[in-house]
Amino acid sequence: MKRALCVLAVLIVLLAGCSGVIMNAEYSQLLDKTAALSAETARRAEAGNLTSPEMVDALKAQADVWQKFKDARDGKASD
Repeated sequence: MKRALCVLAVLIVLLAGCSGVIMNAEYSQLLDKTAALSAETARRAEAGNLTSPEMVDALKAQADVWQKFKDARDGKASD
């Protein structure tokens, strides 16, 4: 009986730890837009339909978004 309770407790802890990331609406929207931009950039790059300046701009925009996520995680104000 004790062993079953321990296994159940471990399962509950593991499942609770896998609940995902909670973020506000602004960051949720930012993540959605960045994921879409990344997918589109990759698709166009694979097809050879991106100029070098377009690729640089897309990568810079994505890097800026990831920096915002890092700043939020670290409690820093971002621009």
